[in-house]
Amino acid sequence: MIIEYIIFGIVDNLVMILGAFTGIEVEKYLPKRFQLGALMPIAGAGIGNAVSDTLGGLASLNLSLAFGTGFGCLIGLLAIPAFYLLLKRRSTT
Repeated sequence: MIIEYIIFGIVDNLVMILGAFTGIEVEKYLPKRFQLGALMPIAGAGIGNAVSDTLGGLASLNLSLAFGTGFGCLIGLLAIPAFYLLLKRRSTT
């Protein structure tokens, strides 16, 4: 139903806006071995997006939307090291 997606969007954006207004930095809670230096703001944004998407799905009481979207966002985070290595390789040649 469309109401699930409306609730999803509201909660998703509310979590993002809350983080922006409060300055919450998700990445500082990661173990040191996962911290990527200058890439941490990108990783933090991706993790925050995964969390807010999952919460949006949970708030709409749609578990498949919640976990499917959240898991998809986490898989998408694999692009960060791939892009980093590609750009690093490009800048050295």
